Amino acid sequence: MVKENQFKSSADTAYDIICENILDGELAPGQKLTRRGMAKLTGVSIIPVIEALHRLEAEGLVESQPRWGSRVISLSTEVLRDRLFLREAVEVQVARILSKYLTEAQENQLVFMAHQIDEYEEKEVEQSVVWEANRNLHLRMAEFTGCQSLVDALHRTNLFFLVRGTVQPAQPNARPFVKRSHSKLIKVILSKDADKAEEAMRKHIFESRLLSRDDKFYNI
Repeated sequence: MVKENQFKSSADTAYDIICENILDGELAPGQKLTRRGMAKLTGVSIIPVIEALHRLEAEGLVESQPRWGSRVISLSTEVLRDRLFLREAVEVQVARILSKYLTEAQENQLVFMAHQIDEYEEKEVEQSVVWEANRNLHLRMAEFTGCQSLVDALHRTNLFFLVRGTVQPAQPNARPFVKRSHSKLIKVILSKDADKAEEAMRKHIFESRLLSRDDKFYNI
């Protein structure tokens, strides 16, 4: 839901509305986004719409081509492959950094957040709640590195997978549920061994890909 804010600029309003429509699936992957159409959708003029589209492009939800215009990011195999590999590169680097530079307060927060996710999963809490808690944990880990580029890259991949999850919901499969996976991951990171932290993160990503249908990319 778009938050009302009397101090919000027209570009912010356009961004929020277009972003919400993309994440909700109202604007489908690959759909062309004309400036006039988006101005009508958002209720603002074309100039703020252009600014909003540029921002969405920077965040990976919109792509533009010369003489063609803007469209919602596609869910092609090539794009999925790109986002999967970007996620792995970012998350592994985050794990290596955190294995060396976490404060005690940060450690306690990550332990708590990981435990909460594991509790949600074991109690079979609504999946959307689990996903949100999971995204928050991984984003907080990136923030604790102090590297904004890693935070931005992870945010970019999260938005893509939010779109994919809306349009192509994961189907149940027979693969085993991995118990306490987040607590186990954080425990290894807190052991202060960068190589083991990297290995644990790769395993964590591999397990989550198996459960979300993306294991085939490990054979590339």
